[in-house]
Amino acid sequence: MAQSSYLKHLRVLFTLICSLSLLSYGSWLVYTQFIQHQVTKPMVAQAKQAKIDFEAILFRDPTGASAGASADISPNDEDELALALSLTTADVAFSNLSAMDLLNVQEVINTAFSAVKFTQPQALIALQERLIDTAMQLNLAPQQIKFLRSAQVIDFMTFRAKRAWFNQEVEKRYHELHSLDGLLAAFPEARGQLYQEATKLIIDRDLLIFNIAKALASAESRLVTEQDIANAQVQWQASLSKRK
Repeated sequence: MAQSSYLKHLRVLFTLICSLSLLSYGSWLVYTQFIQHQVTKPMVAQAKQAKIDFEAILFRDPTGASAGASADISPNDEDELALALSLTTADVAFSNLSAMDLLNVQEVINTAFSAVKFTQPQALIALQERLIDTAMQLNLAPQQIKFLRSAQVIDFMTFRAKRAWFNQEVEKRYHELHSLDGLLAAFPEARGQLYQEATKLIIDRDLLIFNIAKALASAESRLVTEQDIANAQVQWQASLSKRK
């Protein structure tokens, strides 16, 4: 019985000692974190000055903290500038538009076509500058603007204009009953599917004309003659005029 009471008192004493230890540690923690190292006015002023220094490096502002320093930027400053730029541009919301969206504007296509057809290279360069200026105003992503600044843009606009010019020549020859002889040599940009489609168009036209001539000859129970072909061509061209 006496031993049980003795153990109970020991437990109470041990609990009291632990509580006092925790209280002492808490008081020390509060003192070191919030009293000994409190945020003072000088610390606030230093933080504000650090912000000014950062902006002075970022924008190379001579009115910042580095106003009395040399105008030359040290390697460390260059590193800080690069870091600052990466941090400030990381969260910038760029436009969802792409360089191709600008290149596909009909005005751009028409201007490039005219410049290529009438051999006006300076007009293409001026068009490229307009595209770059528009992209910057619309806040396109850096990689999109980089592409617009490249020589590839001039090459692309020239390539596309040459193919459009080829299509224009094909349409003209189609209506005037000419073949495609020599056209591919003048427009190598049309090689591949574009030229194959143009060839098929001319073949289909000639086949249609021949069938008209064959019908004219059959009506008189005779073989097709050159005159039938000529008459068929006239009828075919007349049918095109009616469709316009």
